[in-house]
Amino acid sequence: MTHLPTGNGAASEAETNPHVEWLARCYGLPAAKRDMVLALLEEEAGGGTAIACEPSCHAPGEWGDAVVCAKAGAELPRLIRPLLLVSAGESCFLQSWINYKAEQEVACGILSRAQKKALAPPEIDSLLEELFPGTGDGDLQKKAARKALQRKLTFITGGPGTGKTYVLSRVLALLLRSGILAHEIYLAAPTGKAAERMKKSIGDSILHLPDSFLQFSESLKKVANASGTLHRLLKYRPDTGKCSFNAENPWVCKALVVDECSMVDILLWRATMKTLPTDASLILLGDPDQLESVGKGKALSECVKAARKSDGQLGDVWVHLTEARRFSSCPGILALANAVVENRANEACDLLKKSTDQNAPEGLAWVQTESLSWLHMPKTIAEKLDMIARATSPELAIYAIGKVCILTAQKEYGTGAKSLAQTIHEHFARALPHANQPIIINSNDIETGLKNGTVGVIHTGADSKRLAWFPATNPGEKPISFPVAQLPDYSSAWALTIHRSQGSEYDNVLVLLPKKESPLATRELIYTAITRARKKVFVAGRMESIRSAIETPSTRTTLLEKQLITKDWL
Repeated sequence: MTHLPTGNGAASEAETNPHVEWLARCYGLPAAKRDMVLALLEEEAGGGTAIACEPSCHAPGEWGDAVVCAKAGAELPRLIRPLLLVSAGESCFLQSWINYKAEQEVACGILSRAQKKALAPPEIDSLLEELFPGTGDGDLQKKAARKALQRKLTFITGGPGTGKTYVLSRVLALLLRSGILAHEIYLAAPTGKAAERMKKSIGDSILHLPDSFLQFSESLKKVANASGTLHRLLKYRPDTGKCSFNAENPWVCKALVVDECSMVDILLWRATMKTLPTDASLILLGDPDQLESVGKGKALSECVKAARKSDGQLGDVWVHLTEARRFSSCPGILALANAVVENRANEACDLLKKSTDQNAPEGLAWVQTESLSWLHMPKTIAEKLDMIARATSPELAIYAIGKVCILTAQKEYGTGAKSLAQTIHEHFARALPHANQPIIINSNDIETGLKNGTVGVIHTGADSKRLAWFPATNPGEKPISFPVAQLPDYSSAWALTIHRSQGSEYDNVLVLLPKKESPLATRELIYTAITRARKKVFVAGRMESIRSAIETPSTRTTLLEKQLITKDWL
């Protein structure tokens, strides 16, 4: 929770902040309240949507015309102001009008849709038995699939490797079996990388469907191939900040699936809820323990908190998958992830202290450094990076990129992704004049079709031509290439920020944690980083920094959970 700034320095900053100055000029915001507005702006910059205030702040006339004061549950005045001061019981919060309305509309949409039931096939029991053979009614994957067919809203959550996309592929097969057409099912994710990964997972799962569902294979491929980002589905227009699809021009679909929901900010949730037809099914997948969205809010984790507390309603439409099948051969990763999520810092530190062997027994190793050089690089990581640099074809280089990743909390400074990437680039440049260069695209590009977050490689061929190569759009196809000069903005991908790695998986991951005092060192950050690994994870950092991160949860202040569980709040 943001603490209100005090002292002359903060007052000076408030006086010169353009947003605060605009409120003072246009709405008569008094000088005594400007520090509070500055605190709200700082909270929003960190992803929050509100700040807590003393109840005494809820006094008419003290804010000029900049604030509307209201009681939770009461009808808001027709007069719209930039800020809203809302109180419920002894709690009082300052929030921008747009964020209040966004959280209110998302909450109303979720609660309304949670009450609606869908018409599931009458033979759903036998169909589920075919798709999940040998499981009882208590099986969580089967339970999740059943809810997705019987309700208009379903939350399917769980950590990496718990089978969320496995369940999804079977839900899609059931939707097609119930008569919904392929073009009536929308698949979306917050980033292009996450959308591509969902598409690949569904494509792979088709091979494992029961024989009676193979007739829907082509339709499933069509659904998967049409997947994209939420922004693309909404036809977001950056020049105006608006979407072509909206409440007045809704989608024509019967089911929407959104994967990696933890990465969706509150304004994108609002746009999605408003654009989705009221009779369509909404299936939401994600890991509530991961890092929140880059934008404002932490909607998925707030929805899950509300589901845990609710005595019906949201609890009835939420299933949390718990069996992490991916980590069966590397139990150390799972043990550390569980200790981090459950704030068992002593246990997590003990696990790391026992795992200092660079061969990473049980998939886990601790590297005792906070400043990484090539000399400190774990042998496994160095060997995999060398495979990327020396690969003799773009296909081999792209394959090698999926085997390793170095993750860090920040982009800049000594331990940032940019600095680490430069260190590695210089190492290979000295030994290999034409070393392959992994890159990541930084923006969506209509001309090339490349999406923000797509990872590829710059490869020098036998003819000395340098081309940028990227994974094929469809399985079985060859990689696609572009002249380097034709690429949109891109960066080196020898190292990535943990935020940019969300939605991705790698065989081997090296995590470099920031210093203990860094505000970036949080529980969600370390959990997200270590669960990117499929086989081995090396955690680099001082033990006190690791402990501090585990004991420090995200501190964003948002009000969505209150909107969802407090009856008089909406």
